[in-house]
Amino acid sequence: MAKAKKITAALTAALLCTASLTACSDTSYVMTVGDSKINAGIYIYNELTEMSYQMTMMYYQKGIKKDYFDQKVDGKAFDEYLSDYALTATKEYAAVVDKFNELGLTLSDEDIKSINDSISSTWDSQGEFYESEGISKESVKLALKGSKMREELFDHYYAEGGEEAVSDDEMVKYLDDNYLRYKSISFAKTKASTDSSSSATDSSTDSADAANEEAKAKRDEFLEKAQGVSFDDFDRIIDEYNDYVASKKATNSSSATDSDSSASDSSTASDDTSSVSDIDTSSTASDDTSSVSDSTAGSSSASDSDSSTDSSSSEPDPYANEKMMNYGAMDDSQKDTANGKILKEVSGMSTDVATAYEDDNAYYILIKGDIKGRDAEYAKDNHEDLLKEMKSDEFQKKLTSWVEKLDIKVNNKAIKRYTPKVVYDKQTEYYSKNNNS
Repeated sequence: MAKAKKITAALTAALLCTASLTACSDTSYVMTVGDSKINAGIYIYNELTEMSYQMTMMYYQKGIKKDYFDQKVDGKAFDEYLSDYALTATKEYAAVVDKFNELGLTLSDEDIKSINDSISSTWDSQGEFYESEGISKESVKLALKGSKMREELFDHYYAEGGEEAVSDDEMVKYLDDNYLRYKSISFAKTKASTDSSSSATDSSTDSADAANEEAKAKRDEFLEKAQGVSFDDFDRIIDEYNDYVASKKATNSSSATDSDSSASDSSTASDDTSSVSDIDTSSTASDDTSSVSDSTAGSSSASDSDSSTDSSSSEPDPYANEKMMNYGAMDDSQKDTANGKILKEVSGMSTDVATAYEDDNAYYILIKGDIKGRDAEYAKDNHEDLLKEMKSDEFQKKLTSWVEKLDIKVNNKAIKRYTPKVVYDKQTEYYSKNNNS
């Protein structure tokens, strides 16, 4: 009798599952929050967005173009990292919407219009792709609204008039405690060319050594001129350096032109090219200002451009030659990079003293400025970016606590269905199909 009841119960459960996909195998939602369901499309969108970002970083930082799932990110296998990221991001989305509504906040008509316009533009160009991934237009809209709500919540707490607003004095103190102000010029080192076995040839080594000796000598020449020069007046040294760079480039260009018209001059042009390697600015990130100041630890800076002058103004930017960098916020791994080591050198320097520095990339002249000479103005001109630097970690703690308070139940069937590898394979299939059509 008992056995018959168990069989009957099992059959009943099976019939219920067959009759109701929602109850047993619905993967249209990725989690429930109380009585509400969160679309699986939001989870896939988070997964896809982060996957694209990380693959781009792998290419630019390591030259990786394939075998992405053989890589690790933050110490995790790529697929595990993406799954964890997407799940966390989706939970945070739910927490943001919940807290936003709890506080009675609303998005402005302008915000809604901007989101709708963005979606319309995205769907015109990528709608078919998103749908192939199982992401609906509505899911993208919800995700974008969630991002805007997150920004509004941040401002609700920390912007002017917010519950925990940051004062001007607090921001200036943060700058004084964490930022470095400096200027630099650099003379790039020449690396010896290699043969087919990746070994440097004797002739290329000799040529590189000669070029580097010349670069170092030129750096020392400019360093001598900079002795006793203040941080502000160092602009004069930079101007002279830029004139030197322009002159060398013009000479090199002229020599290269001559070599095109005379075979006998070709070796001379080649020699000239290697002799001006000290002005090669390929080791710095900025195209227009790399001959003046190196881009260091850009992610730690409130602004990539330190200009506080309106670009439409005819007035010259008094800060065009300097960098303001958040050295205090860098972790050990960032400080161990070439840029981090430059900042460490600057950190230990006295102000208004031009100092020689060298790494594997170049010979430098560095000069440190007094952060207090610009802190209030910089804080005013870069208020929003600095606010994020100061309070992002604190806001993240709030967000994590909001997530923990929610009644979230994850739909594991959906998680297992929409794996990073599945998302990647669909993307590959879509673009392969459409690129060949």
